[in-house]
Amino acid sequence: MAGKNDGACANPKQIRTDVDCRAARPKFDNGAWSPAKISDVTGGWLYLFVTPDVSRPGNAASKLWRMDYRFHGRQKTYSIGPYGNGKDGTFSLADARRERDKAKDLLRDGKDPSTERQLDKHRQAAARSFAQWADEWLAKKKVEKVKRGRIVAVRDPKTVEVLELRVGYVKARFGKLSRLDIKRPDVLAFLRSYEAEGKLETRDRVRSICEQICDYADVEGDGYNPFRNLNGQMIANISTPRPGVTEPRDVTRVFKLISAPWARARFNDVVGFALRFDALTIPRPGMVNEMEWSEVDWDSERWTIPATKMKTGWDHVVPLSRQALAILRSVQKLTGHRRYTFSCSKDAPLSNNTLNKRLRLLGIDTKTDHCAHGFRTTFSTLSHHEEIKDAKAWDGDVVELQLAHLDNSTVEGLYKKHGPLALIGSRTKLMQHWADRIDYWLDPKKVMPIKAGEQS
Repeated sequence: MAGKNDGACANPKQIRTDVDCRAARPKFDNGAWSPAKISDVTGGWLYLFVTPDVSRPGNAASKLWRMDYRFHGRQKTYSIGPYGNGKDGTFSLADARRERDKAKDLLRDGKDPSTERQLDKHRQAAARSFAQWADEWLAKKKVEKVKRGRIVAVRDPKTVEVLELRVGYVKARFGKLSRLDIKRPDVLAFLRSYEAEGKLETRDRVRSICEQICDYADVEGDGYNPFRNLNGQMIANISTPRPGVTEPRDVTRVFKLISAPWARARFNDVVGFALRFDALTIPRPGMVNEMEWSEVDWDSERWTIPATKMKTGWDHVVPLSRQALAILRSVQKLTGHRRYTFSCSKDAPLSNNTLNKRLRLLGIDTKTDHCAHGFRTTFSTLSHHEEIKDAKAWDGDVVELQLAHLDNSTVEGLYKKHGPLALIGSRTKLMQHWADRIDYWLDPKKVMPIKAGEQS
């Protein structure tokens, strides 16, 4: 065994030719393998640094060209790169010697080779096209979803699809330019083309993406970003809240319409079930569209929406009322063998427009009257203002937690302390009470309200 080790350690004393580079191995000293420094015969502080492979004793894990030097009285090391044939980022013996000579020239000019290499990398990066930076930014965004300063999940495929589409718009216009070649007047002309088509929301989304890519590409830290601070030159995009009924008469009308049998229903009216389930559970409609059977816990009578789907980036638990469970049992007979709960002709989520389309078919104007997202407005307004004996019926934090509104510091604190089950007892009572209120609106004779005048 000792003879084998001795043979394995037969390193060339100096690097003379490429044969010596290939033969170079780590050294065996005091019963253990350790890195070897083999100097180049031509001098100039150049050497081959050979590290041992712990899984294959006697073999090299890597061979790196390095150069020791002094700069302003300090001992430093210049890492040239890995040994190889000069391709794919490697350096042959001749390449390493040329790099050493360049480094010595820099030292004679009073420049630090290591610093100059970093500056050169930054200069090369700054010269990259905007399309290259956009692709790199997009690749990062595809795998990261950041909420409140932490990476929580891989992004949803639908979100990625929209991002790719919008990045495509950006690349088509600015892709061939470098960041510093993009000028503010060109940016304004580009964004105003969306204004001319009335696409203010798309304009703002695209501008935001451009701003983020510019910041990502600013490796020099010069702060140049022609997509920033453009509000003064663009048409204001004044957002309007999504409509939701809150007056008793309007609420009763909407719930009666969505609960009545639908003569033109297909697939045993899975869409109708989804719409009624949305009204009973008040998540964001997209969560109902993409609901999966695996998310339902029949024993605890809860639906847990995973963090990957949530706007907050955290799991969200929805207590299921008797009425909501009844809908799920009916739908289970139709799609229980599938992945997605409210799937129709194929096992796929409902489209984002499906629930609103049904509301429009029922004669409800989803732009001015009530939309699928509006059930959250209805629930929030009526729950926050409901009174029993001249006192609020429900604590505001209970309502906000059920809506997954974590912007309020108190609500966020409750969630951080107790997790998805924060105030779950009170929220369970709230959701059952909400379902009973809906039944009362549908037929006051069949359901006795908790308190007379409850709808006011």
